[in-house]
Amino acid sequence: MIERKYVEYELAKGKKDICIVCNCKNAETLNTFLCSDVRPFEEWIKSDFDKVLSGEIISKEISGNVCCAEINFKNTKIYNMLIEDDDEYYETCCEVDTKELRQLIDEWCDKVREFKMSITTKPPHRQA
Repeated sequence: MIERKYVEYELAKGKKDICIVCNCKNAETLNTFLCSDVRPFEEWIKSDFDKVLSGEIISKEISGNVCCAEINFKNTKIYNMLIEDDDEYYETCCEVDTKELRQLIDEWCDKVREFKMSITTKPPHRQA
């Protein structure tokens, strides 16, 4: 199982955001995929994973803002497309069990929604 934690942080002008920090081999690539690609493209990425896991298709290659993923029934390989050096590109590949990754995607998307709700329902902080 991939260990992970969710970290809330503050951006400029008091805005807040959330990120995921996974603990696995080449976790930085997985973290980038979840934050930069899954977050904005949640529905179609989930749909492609579901098609592979249901057996509708054998495999699927997807590309997002930063990462590309080779989804197969057993494992998914995630690559950071911004890495220009071929050796580093393959060395930083993160290979994850596809079913576990699909569950992690659901969990991550739920956490993002919960976070967004929490920051929109909090009253503004007033200084005395």
